[in-house]
Amino acid sequence: MLARLQNFRFDWKITLFTILLLPVLVSLGFWQLQREQERLELQSLYESRQGAESVALSSLDLNADLQYMPVSFSGEFINDKNFLLDNKIYDGKVGFEVITPFIAVSGERVLVNRGWIAANQYRQNLPEVEPVHGQLTLNGAVYVPLGEQFMLGEEQEVEGWPKVIQSIDMDYIRTALTDSQDIFPYTVRLDPLSPGVFVRNWTLISTTPERHRGYAIQWFSMASVLLLLYIFVSTRSVGSQKNKGETVSGQE
Repeated sequence: MLARLQNFRFDWKITLFTILLLPVLVSLGFWQLQREQERLELQSLYESRQGAESVALSSLDLNADLQYMPVSFSGEFINDKNFLLDNKIYDGKVGFEVITPFIAVSGERVLVNRGWIAANQYRQNLPEVEPVHGQLTLNGAVYVPLGEQFMLGEEQEVEGWPKVIQSIDMDYIRTALTDSQDIFPYTVRLDPLSPGVFVRNWTLISTTPERHRGYAIQWFSMASVLLLLYIFVSTRSVGSQKNKGETVSGQE
């Protein structure tokens, strides 16, 4: 290896390419390791709060970390104003997550995620959402979106209910619920035994920590291969020129 390095020949094009690409590959590897750690912490938080007792929704500090916080609240569903969160898959079938506003006894509006329902064969025919009437006590867990939510475009205002939405856009929802300015800023995902719950299709995280670690290994491997190729090409060129020169001399 040292003998090859003694034959090193500088090529500015290859060197520039390596200098530009190598830090990118290494940075992507460390970024995936960071994502792995975030997912591990999220799993730990979820497990710790799964066994905790529910707290009153009205007692929450909105400046605290509320992810997966178990909550309990009483009131009534606003059954005639459902939002259908689009493009949700369960068991290979396309459908919606049903978000139904709920008026708590404290006067606060809560967006309750009741779970998944299947879409009809023809998308213009929206599924009917079964109403739940009367005074209810619900139990669930606060869900705080992880990062910015991806949207194909801005929400289009349509007449009537239910309204199909691409993401939980609180400004849009406040506008649609014209009589509701005081809305809890996150959705609450219902517990399995709560009234009005549908299919609980929610996943804890979209990508497992192990997968992020695998991605990191791939990026670091690519960086290593790039560095080895750079050394190989930079030293091989000198050897090739020497062999070519010896061949020409021999012919003379």
